[in-house]
Amino acid sequence: MSIVQDAEHSDGAPTIEGTGIRVKDIASAYEHSGYDPDEITQLYPDCSLGDVHRALAYYYDHIDDFRSASSEPAFV
Repeated sequence: MSIVQDAEHSDGAPTIEGTGIRVKDIASAYEHSGYDPDEITQLYPDCSLGDVHRALAYYYDHIDDFRSASSEPAFV
């Protein structure tokens, strides 16, 4: 599987193809919650270990985009 973006799903956020699981959720589990890739596959059973590594690689290849998006103020 690969990383895809579709404006009609997950608000256009990058996701693991066929799962709807967002790259930022995988990255958050890894970076902020301290889960290792094997543990992430248990959190998200639809993901293979390869999917987790692809998501993390995508995240780190586009880290500036993810970090700038998370620092934008939320409008209510």
